[in-house]
Amino acid sequence: MITDCLAPRRLVLCFGQACFCARWRLASSLRPRWLSANSGVARWQRALVMRALVMLALAAVWTPAPAHAICGLELALRELRLELSRQAAANELSAPQTAVGLRGFSPSATCSVCHLAGFGGPRNEFGTAANALLTLRDRRDPVRNRDAGRRLLEIVANPALPDSPTFGQLFQQGWVPAGPLTGTGSNDVPLNPAPPAIRLSVSAAEQRVRQAQTEGRFGILQLSRVQDLDPRAATVLATFRGETLILGITSLSPEVAMALAGSAAETLWLPAVTSLSPESAAAIRQMRGRLVLTGLTKLDSVELAEKLVADAEAVSFPYLRELSPKVAQALAKSERSLTLASLTRPSLEVQETLAQTVGSLALPGLQSLDSLALANKLANTVVLLPQVESLTEAQVEALVGIRGQDSFFGGVFLPLAVVTPEIARVLAATPRAINLILLGDQFTSNEVLPTLLGSKLGVSLPDVAALSPEQVEWVAAALVQAEAQPGVVKFPRLTLPKLRRLDSAVLTETLGRLNQYNFPGVVELSPAAAAVLGNFPNDQRRLSDGRVEILLSNVSFPDLPELWPEAAQPLLKRRWSAINLPSVEDLSLETLEQIAEQTSSLNLGIATLPEEFADAVGAVPFDSERGSGSLKLPRVRELSPAAARRLVDALNRGVQGLRRKFGDNLALPKLELGDDFLAPLNGWTKLPPDVARELARFDGSLSLNGLGELPDESAVALAAFKGPYLTLSGPGVEQLSPAAAAALAQVPGVLRVSLRHLDSVVLAERFARQLSWTLYDLESVSPAAGDALANYRPFFNLDALTSLETVAMAARFADGTTGGGQINLPALRQLSPQAAERLAQGSKKVSLGLTVLEQPDIARSLARCSGGVALTRLRAVTPEVREILRESPSITTPPLDSLYLLVEPVPSSD
Repeated sequence: MITDCLAPRRLVLCFGQACFCARWRLASSLRPRWLSANSGVARWQRALVMRALVMLALAAVWTPAPAHAICGLELALRELRLELSRQAAANELSAPQTAVGLRGFSPSATCSVCHLAGFGGPRNEFGTAANALLTLRDRRDPVRNRDAGRRLLEIVANPALPDSPTFGQLFQQGWVPAGPLTGTGSNDVPLNPAPPAIRLSVSAAEQRVRQAQTEGRFGILQLSRVQDLDPRAATVLATFRGETLILGITSLSPEVAMALAGSAAETLWLPAVTSLSPESAAAIRQMRGRLVLTGLTKLDSVELAEKLVADAEAVSFPYLRELSPKVAQALAKSERSLTLASLTRPSLEVQETLAQTVGSLALPGLQSLDSLALANKLANTVVLLPQVESLTEAQVEALVGIRGQDSFFGGVFLPLAVVTPEIARVLAATPRAINLILLGDQFTSNEVLPTLLGSKLGVSLPDVAALSPEQVEWVAAALVQAEAQPGVVKFPRLTLPKLRRLDSAVLTETLGRLNQYNFPGVVELSPAAAAVLGNFPNDQRRLSDGRVEILLSNVSFPDLPELWPEAAQPLLKRRWSAINLPSVEDLSLETLEQIAEQTSSLNLGIATLPEEFADAVGAVPFDSERGSGSLKLPRVRELSPAAARRLVDALNRGVQGLRRKFGDNLALPKLELGDDFLAPLNGWTKLPPDVARELARFDGSLSLNGLGELPDESAVALAAFKGPYLTLSGPGVEQLSPAAAAALAQVPGVLRVSLRHLDSVVLAERFARQLSWTLYDLESVSPAAGDALANYRPFFNLDALTSLETVAMAARFADGTTGGGQINLPALRQLSPQAAERLAQGSKKVSLGLTVLEQPDIARSLARCSGGVALTRLRAVTPEVREILRESPSITTPPLDSLYLLVEPVPSSD
């Protein structure tokens, strides 16, 4: 049986079709009522968050190689879900629930709402918490991103609320920590009681510090459940010399503040502290390291504000409601980005002051914009003003001068209520194709929509559930006008993510042509609308030899739960290049057979695959003109050996027909079972040997994703797979048994496995022989396997590698091909002297994630690297190593006087 297979994909972050992002409510007035500081349990339970709208549109859904997110935050989210799944299994609890709408895609979202520091733009409550643990330099460190996901489980979502749930509790119930930019939730969602607080004694504090420094080697000590702290225990915790000390205390007395001011940690994060007395503020700002107070609702101390922005890459206060001009001036010194999500009506003086912010600025809760200078400042990569009550034409001209408009992060969020005919004309006059997202459902005038549609703007109306007949005519007329302009590049111009019912023939035709037959949000498709789509003529292209090529289109209904025969029959009158129905979990055999006749690429969300259904879908993934095709079944919950046999038999009959027509030189069809991004919510795939034996007979490319376990017998069965690509992913294949590794090493085609730990020489030799990327997740390699892996021919990018011990692997880094022409090992924590010496013999720039450097011979070797060495995470050195670094200008480190001097060797975690 294959149970709810759901599979690992790195997702490409962007504004358009390749997007992974969650839309979160940012300002206090936008947040659900449970996030209000003055609300109680009953209120926030009555108005909990809208269901998550996590965008899962992939840049290359059917390509064998996985895509990678730009900021790495999706690894933290995935690990958070993984940890919840592990906890549920250990405690015999139900797995985290899947939220309705989680599968959908909304082009009105933008990744900047929750991205990491360095790109500018806003970040919400969850993004703010993530930024306390992850900075721009962590973008390529998968190990650190996953660790952050586990740690965010215990962080409170809103410290201003005494009974606030943690991020983990919200995710456990299938809800995101905050709502989207529009709409309000009203569903009751039961939450587990908050975890009990822990009272930390002095002896317990000593034990926790000793344990953390032994296990973590300058890592993180997290005490999120310690809500009250004795000054004596605080003094003990201040001796922790790791990277980050996280305390869940809800208040900070002057005595505790004075004790923590002596903290030896690089960063002190107090996420649940909402305000400080003048005495506490004066004491804690004397701390030598970085101080993070993301939960502040009140900030009066100028000196404390200066401390908070001094060392931060990104400064974000989701709950801070008021600012004095002097505090605003201090915060404006933030050099990378500043986000004040709950600031609604600052004075003109404060606005003018914030306009002078050194880095990027985001005020997503702003209701009153009085300063033209501030409007110019807010024109960053993303303009997020969903609550602003009025705008002047001059302010709008400034806002549409958005910088970075060509970036996929770009976009302008405004309320529809502020778009008067005059404002619409200003917006439409911009010569660039800016993404304009208008929130609300009431137009100020009948002139607004036609004016906007006559421009180059890409318009999204995420709150408009329906258009009037007159408005539909405007949209159709705008399309005709745009198509009449020769040489104009076509792009989606109007998106209605909230459109639930598609029943207007004119609207269907217009939106279909505007949005390339992609209908996000639609949950009901009428036969009349389906008939319009089915009657669309195919595009044509004349070839150089005079022949006419028919260009088939894709059709996508990502949220459609059912496809009734009355709608299926007219929709399938024409042939589609691809049909995307990932939410359709139940449909008739007759409808499935119709689909199979009219496409060569199908993504279908059916949960079970009876034997007769296997025959039907087995006829799908073949393009008789090009010799290719795809079949993706991400949600199959049951697959018997008999059904697997019939499915593969049907698929292989099609492959044999293609081989007779094209020979062996063709792009073979692809079969993908599972999608592990949601696997922690619905259960992991189990692959019995008898099912693996049948699937191994498939003659195309095979992906088995979300594997919770891979029995040795199943691996042996898969060794018989002769197709071009075999992809295996999920926790069950992160470390293979010797027998499973030896079996998979015999696969003749390209093998991709999401390994984290490689200790098999034969499997390493197998990887070294292939020309396909597969090592992104690899954290550790045994010495023997490392020697074999050193012959790997593609780019040698091992971003997750934590230890480099062998000379052979070091030589491969130094002399072979690496991405960007430099050596990047951001997760590296251990380096042998021999490997360091070999790295020094190359000419590439070297960037290492080492936190401790004790051996002088390693330091001397690194000093000889002609390309230079970056050790930006270095935390501790011996006196001799420090002197070597001081005399080595080619090595970049934090200020040497800020590093800990190690008189005694630091205990190893081995």
